[in-house]
Amino acid sequence: MTSVPAKSHTLVRDDVKLHHLDWGNEGQHPIVLVHGSRLHAHVWDDFGSRFKDRFHIVAIDQRGHGDSGWCARSRYELEDFYQDLRAVIEARGLTRFTLIGHSLGGRVSMLYAARHHHTLERLVLVDITPGRPAAATAGADISRITETPGPREFESEAEATAYLRKLLSRAPVHVIEESVRYGMRMTSAGRYAWKYDPAMLKRSPATLDLWSMVRSIPTPTLLQYGSHSNVVSSELAERLKQTMPQCSVERIENAGHGLFTDQPDAFAASVERFLGV
Repeated sequence: MTSVPAKSHTLVRDDVKLHHLDWGNEGQHPIVLVHGSRLHAHVWDDFGSRFKDRFHIVAIDQRGHGDSGWCARSRYELEDFYQDLRAVIEARGLTRFTLIGHSLGGRVSMLYAARHHHTLERLVLVDITPGRPAAATAGADISRITETPGPREFESEAEATAYLRKLLSRAPVHVIEESVRYGMRMTSAGRYAWKYDPAMLKRSPATLDLWSMVRSIPTPTLLQYGSHSNVVSSELAERLKQTMPQCSVERIENAGHGLFTDQPDAFAASVERFLGV
């Protein structure tokens, strides 16, 4: 099992408790990690354990996810997630850091980078662009070959792990087990359910023009995408490379949407090359 030495921290914004993990090592270059829809901060545990001795690693639970609170008003728009990310970064006093965002977290990171590029040293977008694959139908949920499929309850963590192992056949078993351990809660009936707020799934489609937004981001950026991704195509990857001023692209082989789950070694190695360490 992966050791998880990270400490938990919380703050409150917009009446929502925001939780994040910190692996310590303050004074070293910070890396801020933002997970995708239906996931949680602990999906970065493997990455954090690899880099914690050289960097200051902070992983955020977005509102309605993990150990952060659910929003009583069901406010789960891109602007809400962005404001939460900004609040955590400012509370921790982070500057000149690397921002890594997966899926929904990647789009939140795009918005942050467009508005605060002066605070960033690097940006990593994990299997996400401003666009959608041409084959996606309107309103289709195209991101779900990942950690936590739609709402479902289980008799035990072992049952949930077995279920996910069938979906995530490329992923190491210990990574799936950790995702289940930290991504589930016990219901009043004694069953296990995913921690995320189901109301989050009803958020409105983003109205921001993200393609125009990323054109203005001068930060050195790495787009990673999976060879078996259903979210980023080679055409979308090339468009982002041509749109962003300083964007490079790496394809992670034998990986779907959750690169860090399917291929944790290759994912970490790609980030390491980009950071030049």
